[in-house]
Amino acid sequence: MEHTRKNKIIAALAIILVITFLGNVMISFAATQSELEKERNETNQKIEDAKKKQTDIQNQMSTIKKEVEDLNTKISGYQDEIYDLSSQIEETEQKITEAEQEIEKTQKDLDSKQELLEKRLVASYKAGDTTYLDVLLSSDSLTSFLSNYYMIEELAEFDTKLIESVEQTKKDIEESKKVLEDSKTKLEETKKSQESKKAELDAAKSAKNSKVSELSAEDKELQKQIDELKNHEASVRNKIEQMKKEYDRQHSSGGNSGGSGSNSGSGTSSYGFGWPVSNHSIGTGYGVAGKYWSSGYHTGVDFPVGVGTPVYSIGEGQVFDTGYNSAYGNFVEIYHGNNIYSFYAHASSVNVSVGQKVTKGQKIMSSGKSGNVTGPHLHFEIRTPGYRYANCVNPMKYLP
Repeated sequence: MEHTRKNKIIAALAIILVITFLGNVMISFAATQSELEKERNETNQKIEDAKKKQTDIQNQMSTIKKEVEDLNTKISGYQDEIYDLSSQIEETEQKITEAEQEIEKTQKDLDSKQELLEKRLVASYKAGDTTYLDVLLSSDSLTSFLSNYYMIEELAEFDTKLIESVEQTKKDIEESKKVLEDSKTKLEETKKSQESKKAELDAAKSAKNSKVSELSAEDKELQKQIDELKNHEASVRNKIEQMKKEYDRQHSSGGNSGGSGSNSGSGTSSYGFGWPVSNHSIGTGYGVAGKYWSSGYHTGVDFPVGVGTPVYSIGEGQVFDTGYNSAYGNFVEIYHGNNIYSFYAHASSVNVSVGQKVTKGQKIMSSGKSGNVTGPHLHFEIRTPGYRYANCVNPMKYLP
């Protein structure tokens, strides 16, 4: 009996020990599970924070790119205003030169008239008290009287006109001097305005450079291409404008066509233009969006042709620009009149030079893969109004 009681006590103690052990295990498991859950939540929060930070950075970069774009627009505006002010200064200086020459010429005319008037006064003084009446009374016949009368009348009219002419010439000189002074005042004001715009331009460039430094490497490369294009356009603007005016003056009839056009393939558009290459298939079309293009979209059309393929002028015109930049590689730009420019890029070699007149269908370059490209092709643009790449339009309506 005693033995049985002892066994029961041992069994009870064993059960208590097991329950206590299992309780401790459950408590330990619960603690571990809670910690894991907490760690998982913290990890998820870190992931969310990282995503938010990434979104913030992307938004910030987008904002910076927009700010750079806005500053570029400001810079272009300032450059245009400075160019216009330079034209005004040049025009005003020309007017000043012309006014000074006119004053000098009028002054010589006045000096000549005054000299003649003085001689007439001296002659009258030497004649003493002799009057026109004395001359008439001294006539010894009717014929002599009439002759003297007409002579006196002509002398009197001459003297009157001479005196009036001297007075008018003096007035002309005074008016010319006033115009000259006004032009000089305007010139000084324009120069001050130009200096002010230059200061604003420098400030905008400085702000832009600061923002560009925050861009990603890829965006910096694109911005470099944009800057290169804009700087090139600014440097050639005056030259191109002068050549354009001269070309338009020589081709006032406005004709765009010319030449046989046989080399570039059959067909002529309503503008009188032909094809730039014999292969008329289009790779990338106009307006396609993409981050790899400086403007953010495709400004022309691409003709997929191999290296060395002949490229032809789409119409009669004059070569206004050739050169190289990292975006377009080797390029040619032709003016066709009516403010229409054709642009050909990525050449392996160029066959024309600035100022050269070309005919429709004339070979101007060989296609290639220079500049920002992934493979050989001809990039073709139409720019109107004006020569800037920002003024590109869909070129397909200009082609056959």
